[in-house]
Amino acid sequence: MRGSDSSFQQVGNAAMIQRRRVDELWRSRDFRALIFLGVLAALALILAFAIRGILGPFILAGVLAMMLNPVVNAAERRRVPRLAAVLALYSIIAAVLAAAVFFLAPIVTQEFTSLVAQGPAIASYFQDLADKDHVVSILGIPIDLRQAYMDAVRNLPALLAGHLSSVVENVFMLVNWIFQTILVLLVAFFLMKDAHSIRRFFRGLVPQGYRTDAHEVAADVYRMLGAYMRGELVICALIGLVTGIALWIVGVPYSLALGIVAGVTAFIPFIGPFLGALPAVAVAAFVSQSSGKVVLVLVLYFVISNVVYNFISPKVFGDAVHLSPMLIIIAFVVGGYLGGILGLFVAVPVAATLRILFIYAHERVYA
Repeated sequence: MRGSDSSFQQVGNAAMIQRRRVDELWRSRDFRALIFLGVLAALALILAFAIRGILGPFILAGVLAMMLNPVVNAAERRRVPRLAAVLALYSIIAAVLAAAVFFLAPIVTQEFTSLVAQGPAIASYFQDLADKDHVVSILGIPIDLRQAYMDAVRNLPALLAGHLSSVVENVFMLVNWIFQTILVLLVAFFLMKDAHSIRRFFRGLVPQGYRTDAHEVAADVYRMLGAYMRGELVICALIGLVTGIALWIVGVPYSLALGIVAGVTAFIPFIGPFLGALPAVAVAAFVSQSSGKVVLVLVLYFVISNVVYNFISPKVFGDAVHLSPMLIIIAFVVGGYLGGILGLFVAVPVAATLRILFIYAHERVYA
C-alpha cells in the first residue's frame, strides 16, 4: 500500500508540475502574442481566399518589386534619390524591351504565324493518319490514334470556348490584359518608391518589444521569396533556351517559337513540361511523318526536364525554401484545391513562409 501511495503521489506531483507549466506558458507574453499573430495570419489567409480572383495583378506586382528592389537599393546607397532610381530602372527596362521587340519581334512573329497557319494542315495530317492506320506502336506501346484524335477534337471546343468565341471577347481580353499590365507596373512602381514608408508603417504596427524579432522574420521571408523567384526565372529561361537549341539541332522547324513555349509553360507546376512538349511533338510528327522523330523529341523533352529539375534546380534554388519533396507536393495539392492555378503558383512560397513562422514560434515558446 505504501508503494501504491507513493506512485499516486508521484503522478499527482507530475500533473501539478505540468499544470503549472501550462499556466506559466499561458501567462507568457510571448505565447499570447504568438496566438494573436496566428489568429491574424488565419484571418489574412481567409481574406486572401475570399478575394483570390483579384489578387493576381497585386501578387505579380509584389514579385516584380521584390526582384527589382535590390537594384534600387544599390542605387540609393550610391546617393541616387529613390524616385530617380526607380524611374531610371523602368526606363532601362523599357529600352531593353523595345530593342528586343524591334530586333526579335519579326522573327518570333513570323515563326508563331507560320506555326499557327500550319495548324489545320497538322490536324488534317493526324486525321488522315488515324483513318489510314488508327493503331500505331511507339516503343512497343499500342496507341489508338483515331480515339485520341476524336477525344482531342471533342474536348477542343470546351477548352477554347470563352477565349475564341468572338472578336469582341478577344478585344475585351486584350484591353483587360493591357489594363492589368499597367496596374502591375504602377503597383510595383509605388512599392519600390515607397518601400521605406511601407516598412515603417508595418513596423509601427508591431509592439516595441517584438520589433527586432519581426524584422528578423521579415528578412528571412524576404530572402527566401527573392531566391525562389529568381530561381524560377533562371530555370524557365534555361529550359526555353536549351529546348530551342535542341529542337534546332535535330531539325524541328519553329524551334525558336517552341523554345519560348517550353520556357513559358515551365512556370506551370507539374503539367508545364507536358504542355510545352505537345506543340513540338505535333510539329515533329507532321514534318517527319514518322514515329522516330516523335520519339526523339519526346526523349529530348524528358531528358531536358529531368536534368534541369533534378540536378540544376536544387543548385539554383539552394537552401531557399528548406522544404522536403513531400511537403512541396502537399503544398501544391492544397494550393491547387484552394486557389486553382494561382494557388499552384504561390503554394511553395506560402508553405516556406509558414515554415519560417513555425520555427520562430517554436523557438520563442520553448527557448
